Amino acid sequence: MIEQAKNICIELLRKIRNPSSQNINSSIDNVLKIFPDLVSERETLFNYLAATFSVFSEVYRILDTDEGYTPWLKDAKASIQWNFWNRYISYLQKKIAPDTINKLDNLTDDILDRIANPSTPGTWDKRGMVVGQVQSGKTSNYTGLINKAGDAGYKLIIVMAGMHDSLRSQTQIRIDEGFLGFNSQRSLQYSNTNKIGVGFYNPLDGKTNQPIDLPANALTSSHLSGDFNRRVAQSAGIHLKSSDPIVAVVKKNGSILKNSISWLAVWGDKQSDGKIIIRNIPFLLIDDEADNASINVSKEKVSAINGCIRALLSLFEQSSYVGYTATPFANIFIPILGQESVKGLDLTIKDYEFVVGQDLFPKDFVINIPAPSNYIGPAKIFGLPALTSSDANEESLPVIRLVEDYEALVPDEHKKNDPLPEELPNSLKFAIKCFILSAAARRVRKQIDVHNSMLIHISRFIVWQDRIASLVDAELKFYQKQIELKSGNLLKELQAIWKKEFEPTTTNVIRDSHIYSDPEITPIAWNEVKAEIYSAISKMEVRAVHGEKNIAGLSHHNISPLDYFFSEQQGKFLSVIAVGGNKLSRGLTLEGLTVSYYLRASKMYDTLMQMGRWFGYRPGYVDLCRIFTSNELTKWYKHITIASEEMRRDFDYMFLLKKTPKEFGLKVRTHPGVLKITATNKFRYKKIMYLSYSGQLEQTYQFKLDNGRFRKNFDATNELIGSLGKPIEKPFNDYNKKQIFVWRGENNFNVIAAFLQKYKIGEEVLDTNKIVDYITAQTKEGYLVNWTVALINNSTAKPEDEFSFSGLTEKVGLTDRTNISNDSMNYEVTKYNITDHRHELIDLSEDEVLAAIAQTEADYKEAGKKEIPELPSRKRIKWRRDSKKGLLLIYPLNGNCLHATGERKKLSNMPIIGIAISFPEIENDEKIEYAVNEQFRKEYEYPDELDQQDENEGTD
Repeated sequence: MIEQAKNICIELLRKIRNPSSQNINSSIDNVLKIFPDLVSERETLFNYLAATFSVFSEVYRILDTDEGYTPWLKDAKASIQWNFWNRYISYLQKKIAPDTINKLDNLTDDILDRIANPSTPGTWDKRGMVVGQVQSGKTSNYTGLINKAGDAGYKLIIVMAGMHDSLRSQTQIRIDEGFLGFNSQRSLQYSNTNKIGVGFYNPLDGKTNQPIDLPANALTSSHLSGDFNRRVAQSAGIHLKSSDPIVAVVKKNGSILKNSISWLAVWGDKQSDGKIIIRNIPFLLIDDEADNASINVSKEKVSAINGCIRALLSLFEQSSYVGYTATPFANIFIPILGQESVKGLDLTIKDYEFVVGQDLFPKDFVINIPAPSNYIGPAKIFGLPALTSSDANEESLPVIRLVEDYEALVPDEHKKNDPLPEELPNSLKFAIKCFILSAAARRVRKQIDVHNSMLIHISRFIVWQDRIASLVDAELKFYQKQIELKSGNLLKELQAIWKKEFEPTTTNVIRDSHIYSDPEITPIAWNEVKAEIYSAISKMEVRAVHGEKNIAGLSHHNISPLDYFFSEQQGKFLSVIAVGGNKLSRGLTLEGLTVSYYLRASKMYDTLMQMGRWFGYRPGYVDLCRIFTSNELTKWYKHITIASEEMRRDFDYMFLLKKTPKEFGLKVRTHPGVLKITATNKFRYKKIMYLSYSGQLEQTYQFKLDNGRFRKNFDATNELIGSLGKPIEKPFNDYNKKQIFVWRGENNFNVIAAFLQKYKIGEEVLDTNKIVDYITAQTKEGYLVNWTVALINNSTAKPEDEFSFSGLTEKVGLTDRTNISNDSMNYEVTKYNITDHRHELIDLSEDEVLAAIAQTEADYKEAGKKEIPELPSRKRIKWRRDSKKGLLLIYPLNGNCLHATGERKKLSNMPIIGIAISFPEIENDEKIEYAVNEQFRKEYEYPDELDQQDENEGTD
């Protein structure tokens, strides 16, 4: 009843732009006249509606090919009947916020406009990519595109969804619900007795007022074994040239793709060269998780899956390819059109020979989609430091709990045949208790007919997953018995955890609404939770999700797939602790995920990001969520959060400069930090990479506590300062009047290079050797020959926090930067926090600063920002700096270091020298070439990367 009330209120409010509290209350008044028994639920209704209508989405950005594109949709729109799309919108209105739906409408129009008008005769081939966030709703996005493509006249639509049956099945269910309108497990064709999802929202006939059927056909089903099968496709009697659209959801599997291609070939014409071509069948290929398995990783020719995808596209005279991913780093390294010959790369399947066409670089467009405001992403989980002076630090939600006792459960770099654990560590027992409490608390908040999930991801080895699942199952049963029999100490322990762990967290989330605002989150008393514990815990189960189908040899036999949809069809909802590895790593959604216990390591940013199943939407229960992980993994996630945000900002900036996908690709693939972003076997450059520091700010942010190194860096700095002579007498601009130790030189690049070669810092923080190589390469072209050096002075430092440097008559005030490191081996500051934004302006004249501010203001207007910038953006500073000039900033950091606790701790008796190098934007810079060596591969490429998962015996 309450769900009906919510839906009616939404319909009433949808017609009002930005409904107020008064509007919401008025809609509730009207609904309570229909459902008077819901008077006691008024607050619940209000909180739900207030949360729904407060969601907003930022504007997306598009990079188009330099050849431009020919818009067609606007002129054709009136002649197309948007029946599929309109019923999808009706279906979505019960699920997502109005602003999000409006943005989806605009976005899918823009994508459809770029992939080609399906009625256009002749040959066409379009390639694009859509970049979203992990678990942010990409499936809803491309389902919207499928609906519009079906209306517009695309006849065949294939979705490639992951490498596992579970993910493919889950995606098929979403397509069944969002496009087909029927349950494909029962039939591959539409019928009135098989409706689900959009099938209940068919448009009405204007004359009879009866629903109009919208027939579409499926080549695959949502059954776990429902992937493409030639025999099933033939027996279904589906004709490729029928008037109804046909949809298939397939795995990225060589055999499956080859079978699909050979079946489709029957509908084609054989050419004089023996190749097959299918004419007049507009084909749309959607590549979900386009960075996974689709990339050509072969060192010689073409890897199997990549070759099949390219052959599939080449089979059709008219094709469009759209890749969707949250981690596009690898896609940027796909050879750009024209860089790689496809001659001689034919693919032979059965008696047919197929052309392997150009690689999958998104030559026509790349779109960056910001997530809606209610999305719980990396920045909200791990925080994000201010990247510019106009930003504020994004604080993290208080949901991470560090695990320190995991070595007893799963040692670092454990092997398949290592001794298995005998018992669970206390941290995992605590996490299970948190899951019990979160499920009970959701019931208090009327979230009863919902799924609840807990994730345990520790090892890639099935034998380890099996043992851990058995131990967790035994522990859960122990807890269930205590609650059922009202015995033991569990209830008291749960009460203590609720009081100490959950009540303060809920209070903090409500208080810190600037981080995340959700009116549905309200305080819950212990007695309310206690009353729901039995109902919550009694339905809980443990499932091992590893794909092994034979229970012989397994100690834990509950290996059923996470069939959330099937359970819902039965009127049931899962409450499950899922223990797994790779099967839980990419794409698969764990519905109602509240607690994650995650210790699986990878040093590849894209792999780590995809493993974060806890990202997504948590309406009304984010305060009940917990992530148990290690301190090291937390650090890695913080770094990838910054790297991902940097890439997105680069994208937005290149949008403002009207750059193309090709130019964006070249920019990202030469970024200094890119090697840690994705596995090098996806680069396909035979271990040779190209690097550029153009427009970059490179800076130190982590220092190994080593007094010998601190002394050498201080001596190198003293030597540099002593060689520079007197500082300038007058600052170049009014923004850095208190910086009195500034030197400007001409043809002094050798001095800078000599200093950098003496300065010692970990390569993973700042690779000074590559920087020197880059500077040297630019000077041959007349770039980076003149350098300004600034020794940063803290004018507010106390006398005891000042230090003398060679050749200077005045002491230098040491800079304070808070140490955020949790270990005793390192001094670490938040990246971008060592450099004050204003300091990058030190070498610019007043006129140059004002010009950069004007350009920044124009950028703000283009981006829809209303505020007026006080300072130019970091990007515009570098664009304004002459390409002959570089800037070296030296930060003498206080060795009596300030810690996050507010206390000081002596780390060094001398200043700890930090540096930052600000490079101008050099449009035609000389990229430096270097080898990706085997040591890098050993350090950063784990054998358990998802691309290699099938090669590892005994893994999932």
